[in-house]
Amino acid sequence: MVKNNQSTGAAAEKRFALVFCLCFVCLGSLVFVFKRTDLFPWPGSCHAGGYDSEYYMAYCHNTRYGDYEHFALYKSSEPEALVSLKKAQVLFLGNSRTQYAFSTKAILDYFDSRNVDHYVMGFGQGAMSPVANAVMQAHALQPALLVANADPFFSDEVNGTFQRILDGDTELDNEFGRKKRLQTWQASVCSNSNHWLHNLVCNGEDETLYRSRKNGHWLTQFYRDNQHIPVSESNALLDQLDNTQHKVAQFIEQTNIRPECLVLTVTPRTETPAQFAKALAAATGLPLIMPQLSDLHTIDHSHLDSESAERWSASFLQQLDEHMEQCVKSPAIARTDADN
Repeated sequence: MVKNNQSTGAAAEKRFALVFCLCFVCLGSLVFVFKRTDLFPWPGSCHAGGYDSEYYMAYCHNTRYGDYEHFALYKSSEPEALVSLKKAQVLFLGNSRTQYAFSTKAILDYFDSRNVDHYVMGFGQGAMSPVANAVMQAHALQPALLVANADPFFSDEVNGTFQRILDGDTELDNEFGRKKRLQTWQASVCSNSNHWLHNLVCNGEDETLYRSRKNGHWLTQFYRDNQHIPVSESNALLDQLDNTQHKVAQFIEQTNIRPECLVLTVTPRTETPAQFAKALAAATGLPLIMPQLSDLHTIDHSHLDSESAERWSASFLQQLDEHMEQCVKSPAIARTDADN
């Protein structure tokens, strides 16, 4: 009898151990798969305050969502944005500092009053000229005037986000397709405060940027708090002048833009590389617009706050008129021998 009880107990222990191992393996597999952010992106912790018919979520500072705008513009997952991009006669190029400096009412009013389409085509995550060039080539863009924020911009470097896209990963279409569908779903849920999922998916506080389909402007009020840090200047980037000058020549050749219609600038920040911008303009012969205003501030050492961006971009536009007259009202794309 005792022997039978021992045998029964041993069998029960084996079953328990087996069940425990199976549960552990299943749970571990589930955790491993769910950690695949490409398979399970999630916007629930992102700020949901920017959705409307004009804006989509460009970026959320969260490992479960991250970037969307690089894919959206390069792969045309936002058709309305692509239509606007192709119509734009003036493109603003650069990184996130470009987006903060030129996503202003002053810019909107200026181009609306002149009935000229523009698009602020900077990108986050330190994007430089290879990203802009790839988007322009992919959609055969032929703007009349380019404004490039050389801080830095002209380079061979490709940020990690965009490199994945250029590498042609076949799973990216599925990953970013899921992100787009999740945006549509989140916007729908959050438009109804009585929806049973509202508290779960609409109260996120992660830093979030939204982008206009009409003109590329960012909504930045859901991103970083304003630390109100004064701008300053430095001799930064001067050691890169010779190499940058060579990259400028490459960019002009690749985009087929007339040099006089490629306007350089540097948006103010902590340690603004103003001397580098002046030296680059002198070395390349390109026009430079770089307003010098007092009492400008950034939110984080890098990006102009909204009040400073309004004042600085308005001053910038006062100097843009002559280039608009020269380039937008006459063909800016150089004619090739085949065109003649």
